Amino acid sequence: MGSTETVLSVLVLVLLGYILKLLGVLGEEDASTLNRVVINVAIPSLIFTSLYRADLSGISGLVLIPVICMITGTLSGTIAYLWARRRGLDSGKTWGLTVAAAMMNSGFLGYPVTAGIFGSEGLVRAIFYDTGTTLMFTSLGLLLSHLSGGEGSRIMKRAVFFPPLWAFLLGVTFNLWGLPTGIAGTILGYLSGAAVPLIMISLGLTLNFRFLRHSVADATLVSGLRLLISPVMAAGISYVLAFRGLNFSVTVLEASMPSAMLAAVLAIENDLDVDLVSSCIFMSTILSLVSLPLWSVVL
Repeated sequence: MGSTETVLSVLVLVLLGYILKLLGVLGEEDASTLNRVVINVAIPSLIFTSLYRADLSGISGLVLIPVICMITGTLSGTIAYLWARRRGLDSGKTWGLTVAAAMMNSGFLGYPVTAGIFGSEGLVRAIFYDTGTTLMFTSLGLLLSHLSGGEGSRIMKRAVFFPPLWAFLLGVTFNLWGLPTGIAGTILGYLSGAAVPLIMISLGLTLNFRFLRHSVADATLVSGLRLLISPVMAAGISYVLAFRGLNFSVTVLEASMPSAMLAAVLAIENDLDVDLVSSCIFMSTILSLVSLPLWSVVL
């Protein structure tokens, strides 16, 4: 499937979720239920199945992909933090902008877009990239917990038992050791097929215009960092590390994803400005429907 068809398909599924919300078939609160199904069942099944079936003979060349994710996320978050400090924003807004700029939607949106454009081999690299986002989520969670005087044990527990992380580890292990999956492999294959439509419909349910009018300038900055600056940084780092071909293309495409929905989780759990973070997620997601096709053409 070409880049235009991929992004158009993603857009249709997102709009389907939004239309279902407008019609009252599903509510915004249903997104949290769908997200739990996606994070705990569908995405882990997709990750395990993709890695189990992939050719991982060149896995040593993939281990730097999550490192690039963390570097670009850290740099983007730092720029947003300095911007907020320069404007004299309070702590909740400052760290809200930081997490929205640092964390990218490399899984929820990155998986279907990358798989649609680059196929199964591209998806494997997207999974490695998304591992970096998981590490960013854990690191930022521990940092924010420390700054607020809370206990980091809850974040560590969530990270240790995060289903996509275990799916990643088990998928690589079963692949490299040649372990059979039996009927479980068939079941996981069926479940993995639900990941993309559920992700997109859930994303459509979360789209909300009401917060944006108070945060246009900040959301614009974060969108620029996520959709333009981050992929340029990723391209530079990838080139220096001698990434070429599919490794280079997928890494840059994943770096161009909008703000992660997990940023809202960090905002809620650490008393950050949730409305501001939601505005950043919303604007960057909408604008990504224009920027992603452009990046896919360049790559």
